[in-house]
Amino acid sequence: MKCLSTIIQVLVMLSVCFATLSPPADKKSQKGVKPQDGPRKNNVLDRKLVVETPYAKDIIKYHATFHQSITTRNFLNSVLGFVTPWNNKGYDVAKTWAPKFNYIAPVWLQVKRQSPNIYIISGLHDVDHAWMKVVKQKGTPSNVRILPRLLLENWQLSDLKAFFKEPSSLSEQKALIEEVKKTCKQWNFDGIVLEMLSQIGKYVEKSVKFIQQFGLEMSEDDFKLILVYPPFRGYPTDEFFVKAYNDIYPYVEAISVMTYDFSSTQKPGPNAPLYWIRLCLEKLIENEDNPSKRSKILLGLNFYGNSYTANGGGPIVGTEYIELLKNAKNNQMLTYNNNTAENYIEIRTFQGAKKIFFPTLYSIQKRLDLARELGTGVAVWELGQGLDYFYDLF
Repeated sequence: MKCLSTIIQVLVMLSVCFATLSPPADKKSQKGVKPQDGPRKNNVLDRKLVVETPYAKDIIKYHATFHQSITTRNFLNSVLGFVTPWNNKGYDVAKTWAPKFNYIAPVWLQVKRQSPNIYIISGLHDVDHAWMKVVKQKGTPSNVRILPRLLLENWQLSDLKAFFKEPSSLSEQKALIEEVKKTCKQWNFDGIVLEMLSQIGKYVEKSVKFIQQFGLEMSEDDFKLILVYPPFRGYPTDEFFVKAYNDIYPYVEAISVMTYDFSSTQKPGPNAPLYWIRLCLEKLIENEDNPSKRSKILLGLNFYGNSYTANGGGPIVGTEYIELLKNAKNNQMLTYNNNTAENYIEIRTFQGAKKIFFPTLYSIQKRLDLARELGTGVAVWELGQGLDYFYDLF
């Protein structure tokens, strides 16, 4: 009897121990959802996945599936996709869905003023010619062009003064333009995406003539110039940018408006409310019925999200998003905000409560619909951050 009593005590202790270690079923209900992947006969629209309030489990299950016809374009306006060296998935996305894009902008290049009239372009060690060749071969139906992004690197006030103030400005600007064109020829680029307006401070109002000249000289050699443009935030310089667009757009291939990063850890909230995106674009269009003016605008479209906690939080990419969704309760749906046209979800993790804003098929479709309505294109930041089934919409 003593032996039997001992055995019973051991069994009771084990059952209690296992019960303690096993998490509640409702908190781990998404862990058992097995993701599917690969091509499907129908796209996400035909499969009824583009819904206002999707289930977390459906995002986990279907995010890596996509339409087998990757050459079919559902969005016919211009599409630019950024690719970053620190997110290698973007390179694969660009190769797989190349026919969906008009321009691919790898984030490779920086330009530095070394001395008077001498400019050095760095970042060329990141250039991947084999990848460029594959993208162009696969993107033939849409004639995809490779335009690396170019940033100003370590420019001092003295560099900016020499570059924008006469009498040295003309020769300085000519030297930079020649260096960029030489690089494009040598490395078989189709042009560049120039990001400089946020880096030049008080000289921004002197940038218009330079951009005009830059665009003219690039086009003479059949190179494209796309300009990164700030969104409308109510800053003192905003009205200048609105007016400057009229003087700039005839000289560039397009402008990519950074309509994202509306919120931050200091001001948590939606990534890019639709009403704000509309405001930014309509400020530039100014109610003019000018197809050329409209078509050169690229609506900035974020493929990343943000996860906020009581202590802050920060940006997340698609792989992190899917892991977080596994903490959702059984049959938990995402919430949709009609005002911002964004989805979010609130979950609990071992690190505490999180409120997550991340693009969904529905929110992306709403932004593509806005671009269609206004006659603009889109620019995606960036390709490696999103989910595979997003590209069915393009």
